[in-house]
Amino acid sequence: MKFRSCWLIFPLIGLSLTSCSQPKSSQEIAQAVANSIVLISYQNEGGHGTGFIVPGKTGVCTVLTARHVVEGRSLNLQTNDQKLYKTDSIQASPNLDLAVVTFKPAGENCPYPSLNLGDSDSVKQTDQIYISGFPDRVGSRKLVQQFVRGSVSGLDVLEQGYGISYDASTFGGMSGGPVLDTSGKVVAVHGKTDAQIVADLQSQQASLSEQQKATLQQAAARVAGGVQVNTFRWGIPIQTYLANQSWENQPLAKADYTKLEQLLAAGQWQAADGETANKMLEVAGRQKERWLDSENIYNFSCPDLRAMDRLWVKYSDGRFGFSVQKRIYQSLGGTKEYNSKEWKDFNEAIGWKQKGEKGKWLEYSQLTFNTQAPRAHLPVVTWGGGWGMVGVGGWGGWSGRNRAFFSRIETCRV
Repeated sequence: MKFRSCWLIFPLIGLSLTSCSQPKSSQEIAQAVANSIVLISYQNEGGHGTGFIVPGKTGVCTVLTARHVVEGRSLNLQTNDQKLYKTDSIQASPNLDLAVVTFKPAGENCPYPSLNLGDSDSVKQTDQIYISGFPDRVGSRKLVQQFVRGSVSGLDVLEQGYGISYDASTFGGMSGGPVLDTSGKVVAVHGKTDAQIVADLQSQQASLSEQQKATLQQAAARVAGGVQVNTFRWGIPIQTYLANQSWENQPLAKADYTKLEQLLAAGQWQAADGETANKMLEVAGRQKERWLDSENIYNFSCPDLRAMDRLWVKYSDGRFGFSVQKRIYQSLGGTKEYNSKEWKDFNEAIGWKQKGEKGKWLEYSQLTFNTQAPRAHLPVVTWGGGWGMVGVGGWGGWSGRNRAFFSRIETCRV
């Protein structure tokens, strides 16, 4: 990003003026962006993330951040002047790790400056970048905004919109912060580390391009054995955000998934499966009936399906989740149309059915609720006398609700 952009004005009197956007010192950039950085904390749990003010609608302040920072949580927003705000709205991209949060200031206009958005297409390897955010501080409740320096290590296209990697001393809590070029303009939204990218992509290898598979293998080698030293960080190019803003009118997940995340983080897989079933009933408004019909499933909230799936994928290191089940089913030739052989092969592959023509579908009590289970074995979801996908298909074979569920997770891009 060592560039100098200039423009010329030729007025009628024949004079010319030149204005150039020159690189700024790191101190100048840090001071310029400080009042635009927002601390995003959670009302019902510990942890936090970062966001930053961007241009938006009149009457609200608009905060751009990473989707995984806000999804499934109740938020508090704190600005640099230590004021706390409640969220006015939260919208998340269905397929990018991006989200927009708004809050209403006291006056008509947002009093916090929006950051200037740069040109991420001009970013090159070795370019210097800066990241601002709120890293975790072990043993301290006070969070201090940090401003760190790094350099671009690579440019690639990965899932969820990631496209710029860099070496920088970032820590948990800085996700969603701005990645800035040497003129102080935003070129990316800071997101995940190699280790997190690997966990996300390992369950999706069947659908990756050869280039993406190569990138995944390189990242996996860097984090082999759980060692995360000298790994790279990744950001979503700001041009990707600008080109995909139509999702800002889409709703975020309806339910709070704090408890589900806690159960998954603790490795309580069976309890997490039960919580997943309860949340699906809650989202569909079917707590009284205790089951979903095909219509409920075809119209099920896409943001909630994605929120639950991402938690399962994250805490199982890519082993469990609706998306993992979908990819295995499709790899066996499965489509929206029923095929008895494909459905049997799928159930055998994920361990819901004993292998062979005479093999039986397992009872719920016979399933394996630990990470030794076959890939895609969980979640199962059990309601009212049935289990499997949406509480109906484990031992009972195929049904309209199973077809509806596979169709919905495909439509929702889970």
